[in-house]
Amino acid sequence: MMEGNVIAPADALIHLLRSSLRTDGSQPFTQVVLYTSFGVVRGRIGYAFAQVLKEEQISNTNPFHAVIELDDVVIEHYSNHLPKATFNRLYVRLNDVQGFALI
Repeated sequence: MMEGNVIAPADALIHLLRSSLRTDGSQPFTQVVLYTSFGVVRGRIGYAFAQVLKEEQISNTNPFHAVIELDDVVIEHYSNHLPKATFNRLYVRLNDVQGFALI
């Protein structure tokens, strides 16, 4: 397979999030789980980020996203120096996403 045809996990995530939003912009899932190089990140996509995705869905555009905004985040770090952390809001670079799940 040629490299140009490979879909990055982040591209698939954005496409799935955008297509799964309800007509009012609400999310049919309670959490997004991201598997990153530094740990497992659990949270909800931020309201502003969801609104941007909804507008893209309505206008049928597909701009580049560098980060994803998450609210009420818990990170389970892979390293031992900080086993668990919580944040009200966290921005994760999409090129660091290696896998994901919607719960």
